[in-house]
Amino acid sequence: MAVSTGKRGKKMRIFSLEIKRVLRTRITWILLCAAFILTAFMAYLPVTFEGAVVEENGEEKELRGLAAVQYFRQYNHTVYGQVTTEKLKEAIEKRREIYPEYQSEYGENIPSKVYYGELALSEPYMHGIKEAFANLETGTAPNTLDIHPEDVEGYYERLEQRLASILNMEQKDYPSAWKIAEDKFEKVKRPYLYYYGASSNSMDYQVLLMFVISIFCVVIAAPAFTAEYQTGADDILRCTRHGRARLAVVKILSALLITGTAFALCGVLFILITNSLFGWEGTKTSMQILYSVTSLPAYNVGQLQWVNLAGSFLAVLSSVSFTLFLSAKMKNNVSALAAGLLFIILPLVADAALPGAIRTWMGCILPAGGIGLSNSLLYSMIDYQFLHIGKASVWNVDLLLAIKAIELPLFAALAVFAYCRRGNTGK
Repeated sequence: MAVSTGKRGKKMRIFSLEIKRVLRTRITWILLCAAFILTAFMAYLPVTFEGAVVEENGEEKELRGLAAVQYFRQYNHTVYGQVTTEKLKEAIEKRREIYPEYQSEYGENIPSKVYYGELALSEPYMHGIKEAFANLETGTAPNTLDIHPEDVEGYYERLEQRLASILNMEQKDYPSAWKIAEDKFEKVKRPYLYYYGASSNSMDYQVLLMFVISIFCVVIAAPAFTAEYQTGADDILRCTRHGRARLAVVKILSALLITGTAFALCGVLFILITNSLFGWEGTKTSMQILYSVTSLPAYNVGQLQWVNLAGSFLAVLSSVSFTLFLSAKMKNNVSALAAGLLFIILPLVADAALPGAIRTWMGCILPAGGIGLSNSLLYSMIDYQFLHIGKASVWNVDLLLAIKAIELPLFAALAVFAYCRRGNTGK
């Protein structure tokens, strides 16, 4: 028993020494500090986009940033809550009353104090109404004044028709995709909820932040093996008792721990700052209000934030694992880093250059798929992309996460194999 404990203690000592070695490098400290500073900055930045115009003492006053946020938050207990047909009818009635007064057809020419005082609070409802009552054949949204208050009585029933219309346009030949989409949408809670809170801008910045930090993680992981190849220290380490496979496992686990912890902390910090600034009540908003009224996931905004973080965390670890495999195969730091960065941006290139289903497949298969920009996990969750094998279909989000869960241990195992084989072949 004492011998077993001693062996375990030695392994843990090697593991802790490897973590210290990585953390003591200047580039690691610089990137980690930059990651946390960038997180705080990008979480606050969407606040600066908020604005409102109010009337005080007979004069118009413009509110920006946190002042505008506080202005909108004060209505949380009087205006927001369940998106009922009564609220939708009121939104339509106000516009049918105000638009003609200012000879407005699409919302133009409305004075700022009238817009922010009468219309701004219900603007998210109008986005959903127009989408729900879009032409079922062409998908064209109607003009606001063409929608009558009595039309919205069937708002939630209309959503089923709207989803069928989208699926007919995008998945016409795949009934299996229809079944998956309809089953997922059936689980979405209705009536929807809406509270003022973090906007889609904040979610976009979460996506951008995750992409940038994933680059930092690759830079940290890339020299894991090649640094000692370059100096020749690896030749000595291989001759030690815990060299080869054990040493490779230690290097891989330490790199995954450091990068995974950094990514998770930055992601959590971003969510905490965002919701503290905009208000936690906004996390109860149905994601269908923020995006499409027929979005398939049954999440509110808070759940969407955490699911996006968790899925992206898995994708980043998969990318780091693949980078470690490259590091075990390459001869120097420059080549390992260049290859790692290439595969981080490759999903973006594939998304822009490849056609249709090939693009979607590549977005799922590539290690960095799901943490890009246009091909991020978030944007996949609000889309209706399905992949097909014969008559069978799978939602690309489900496939992407399943592939990442496989790639993470697979590339880690391949990195161990590549490191051990390098020693056996003398390369």
